Amino acid sequence: MDPVRIAREVVEARFPAARAAILGGSANTARRTASSDLDVVVFLDGPPAPFRETTELDGVPVELFCHTAESYESFADRETADRRSPLLHMCGEGVVLLDRDGFGRRTRADARARLRAGPPPLSATDLEDHRYLLTDLLDDLDGADDPDELVFIADRLLIAVAELVLLAGGRWRSHGKWLLRRLREADPEKCRELLLGYRQVVCAGDPVPMRRVAAAVLEGAGGRLLVGYRRGAPAAFRR
Repeated sequence: MDPVRIAREVVEARFPAARAAILGGSANTARRTASSDLDVVVFLDGPPAPFRETTELDGVPVELFCHTAESYESFADRETADRRSPLLHMCGEGVVLLDRDGFGRRTRADARARLRAGPPPLSATDLEDHRYLLTDLLDDLDGADDPDELVFIADRLLIAVAELVLLAGGRWRSHGKWLLRRLREADPEKCRELLLGYRQVVCAGDPVPMRRVAAAVLEGAGGRLLVGYRRGAPAAFRR
């Protein structure tokens, strides 16, 4: 499979007037697998963008993320505020497929700069929210006497610990396989310990190693937080 050829053919066939297009994701890297789809960001001058659509060519799924320049900025800003930006990663780490006026290369350069700058730092409130979540999950882990419930608790704890390691270290968070990849890059030893602990829960029903790792991460972030934690409802819920 030639991912660049397939992605370019899809863009040229579907969007002959596209301003620019960038192939992102892992399909054009050594991380590509047999089931990898192609993530393509397409820049149009106006409607029907923005929209997202999945198509295929030669049996290869192609995910199209279609934007105008304005919608791209809006989405990227919103994702940055959430400290997780698939759009910036696709553009900053991708291959320019089409570039009619230099916009594609400028967008990739800007995305790379924003990725290097990193996400917004955790506020004191955000950090407290993560500490509270980890404290609550660790208490659930300690009190679980149903082996099936234990697995579900460990699953949520795995994600929560990984995210806190990344965010406390000023790194971008993510979902799924990309969360694992970013954790491996940020702290390979902590990643290894966390995975070993999780497998011990799932395979042997033993929560002790995972609890040890999670408790250490929590302690490094300021320690347990439960009694006294309070958050008001969002403004939209107030009269």
